[in-house]
Amino acid sequence: MMTLSPSAMEVLSRICTAYADRPFAAEKAERLRPETLCRAEQQLALLELRRAGLVELRQKVWGEQLFQIPPRQLAAVQQEYYACKLEPVTGEHVAAQWPAEAGLAAQLFRTLVFIGREGLPLTAKGSIHKKHSGRLAALLPVQDRHLHGVFPESPANEPMPLSVKVLLDLALTLGLVMAGDKAYQLEQDVLQSWLDLDESQMTSLLYSVILERYAADEPALQHFRYLLPSPAFVPGSWYTLGGILDFMHHSGLAAGKEAGILQQGCLSWLQCLAGFGWCELGMTGSGETCFRWTGYKPVLPAVKLQASGADSGSAYPLPDNESAGGSFIIQPDFEVLVLPDVSYRLRWGLAGCAELLNIDDGIWSFRLSREGLEEAAERGLPPEEVASWLAAHARSGLPEQVRQSLVQWSRSIGRTAWSQVILLACRDEVDAADVAAHPRLGDSLTRIGPLHFIVQQGRAEQVRKELAAAGLAPPRQIGGTGEGDAAQPLCLPDAAAWAGPAYVLPSPEGASGLLGSRAVLRTVPAASDGAGEPLLPGEDSIPQIWVREWREYHTTTAKKVMEQAFRWGIKVRLSIDGEICDFIPEQLRGHPWRVAGGLMPAGTGQCEEAELAPGDWKEMKLLLPQELRNSSSA
Repeated sequence: MMTLSPSAMEVLSRICTAYADRPFAAEKAERLRPETLCRAEQQLALLELRRAGLVELRQKVWGEQLFQIPPRQLAAVQQEYYACKLEPVTGEHVAAQWPAEAGLAAQLFRTLVFIGREGLPLTAKGSIHKKHSGRLAALLPVQDRHLHGVFPESPANEPMPLSVKVLLDLALTLGLVMAGDKAYQLEQDVLQSWLDLDESQMTSLLYSVILERYAADEPALQHFRYLLPSPAFVPGSWYTLGGILDFMHHSGLAAGKEAGILQQGCLSWLQCLAGFGWCELGMTGSGETCFRWTGYKPVLPAVKLQASGADSGSAYPLPDNESAGGSFIIQPDFEVLVLPDVSYRLRWGLAGCAELLNIDDGIWSFRLSREGLEEAAERGLPPEEVASWLAAHARSGLPEQVRQSLVQWSRSIGRTAWSQVILLACRDEVDAADVAAHPRLGDSLTRIGPLHFIVQQGRAEQVRKELAAAGLAPPRQIGGTGEGDAAQPLCLPDAAAWAGPAYVLPSPEGASGLLGSRAVLRTVPAASDGAGEPLLPGEDSIPQIWVREWREYHTTTAKKVMEQAFRWGIKVRLSIDGEICDFIPEQLRGHPWRVAGGLMPAGTGQCEEAELAPGDWKEMKLLLPQELRNSSSA
């Protein structure tokens, strides 16, 4: 914006104030024209803004064109014109009414772990089974009450909790999950690049996606959502909601919005942010509503990483990755404590071999168990490899009790395995003899060799339970079918960064979620060479003396010059009573002929409405906009 002309800066300010990042019909741009600009100057200012990537021209399928400040640019534009500075609440106790839950990045992680471990199978109609969505909802700190008023309401017959729908919609939008024929599945390559981000980067991306994908219809509410992450609000300090609303009203950002409706929309947004762990909502003793950011406050970009207008994946500037890998603490009671410095990639490795218990208060906890080792083995990781990985990344190593238990559990895993057509295979003849002698399996198994038994139809689960109780449990997956269908291959990451490509937000065109997708409009490029519809049509057919010379014309010619300025939407310089003025013709009137418009005395920068007849001025000339005065024809 440092290189923009004053005219472009003024036009951009008016667009930002009136529409935030909401698209608006191109014909409405005329209503935002500053009174000191003619139509041609406004068109040139818009073209300048488009070439700078600060305004885009979009086009619907049927041809309607819309202007829009790109969402990834609004934070920078807003901070340029509306630097909000509020004093925090001091000397008064604030009671938190909506405390912050776990951070959204952590809640998304839990959702991805659930999908990876248990899967989200789909019904024949393409919806998630109620049992699975209910179990996932019970694990998520964010609740439906946090989300009402921001996200679209679910139909009355929709069994899926809104919290699950929102988290899954985000995972789909981020490209971390895809819908298969029978279940939702993880996109492993995209997931790996996502896990290479630290939590501050994830948070900034998530906030940007939510701002754009679930944008408020009202520009005033969208302005509020972009004002909140500004540097004016320091994490940990309380600020009154009334203070920021007063700022919006005085700045014109809340124009045309009823105060009560605006306040309720802002409260809904803050409640949503509390559910995502980003802020808290409270009240002072005197009854003023307050909010404060937590340590998870997102950072919106001040500049873009790539030129706008491309329909590829969006690129948002992100904070530097401060994650150094870290290490976790394994306690003698098998609980694993994960401190904030531990990378998400190592957390993902833990989730593959341990149960995720808690994601609150910045310190996560997992629990090691024999079942966790069994599930890791089902995904292709031998218990010995898991134990070595845990020891390598545990601060102070493994407690002796934990090490001995891992060794003992490892001995009982893999002693038997399911074979094709439900064939039970034992590791050696000793184990086979134990299976053959089992008192409750005689009717369920038929021995066909020293190490193999055929499992009777419909008895597989019963056999697995009996063998598990005897320390001979086979995996749940049977020949590639059954309960293990949702299980996906697992690898144990090291602390180094992932060697694959960096994470890039997928294009909105490819995003298909559960909450419906907004129409993706084609971006009309701003031709850098000036090609396209001419700004001054028929320029070569008018006398060039009208542009080049300052002179007095006969009444008939003077009217023609003024009418030409009106058709082109440009200014005319006039001499009125010996004073030089610029005039913007806005309306021609007949019988008798007159012209109405804006009159600007030279050097004043002021514009006033005026109506002129041909005899009201003497010398005159057409004023081409500054950008066109050096054209070949001029």
